[in-house]
Amino acid sequence: MQTTDNVTGAPELPTGWRFKVGTALFAWIILSWLLIPIEAALGMPGTTIGATTAALAVTNKIIFLVATGVMGKAGFVALKAKLFHKLAPPAKVSPMRYRIGLVMFCFPLLQDLLETWASHIAPQFVANRLWVDIAMDVMLIASLLVLGGNFWDKLRALFVADAVAVFQRDSERSHFALFCSHKGN
Repeated sequence: MQTTDNVTGAPELPTGWRFKVGTALFAWIILSWLLIPIEAALGMPGTTIGATTAALAVTNKIIFLVATGVMGKAGFVALKAKLFHKLAPPAKVSPMRYRIGLVMFCFPLLQDLLETWASHIAPQFVANRLWVDIAMDVMLIASLLVLGGNFWDKLRALFVADAVAVFQRDSERSHFALFCSHKGN
């Protein structure tokens, strides 16, 4: 199947009611997190703030799925392209950048794994756990931008049953490529 797409820029944003409702739901997801500092400023107990945080974590994921469904794939892709076109990682990155990105990607995962035992062995190392967890989450997200677009394909291939890893020789470097084939396409 051969297609010819001549796109010169970001796709035009849809303007229908579905796009507007989906955008409003995404805005609600972002603005709802302001409830936590408001509750803290009002001096509410920690259990209330914790319950609000847990409720927002769960409901915002559900709202995200609903917003994406309401907006549709075309609307979601158009909104994402409009908002994040400057943040989009390049498809291919240099080997050094890739190695740095892998360290940034693996370090938060390792820290999270070790934090469980460290809290029992050396509690002073995890005294400011919230800030460490926030820093590790930021590092994990930043690593996905550092690793580049090809890494997204590799990450996606973990969840595709028919994905196959193919190592290709290109001069003296070995490059890793993933080919995802879907039955029925």
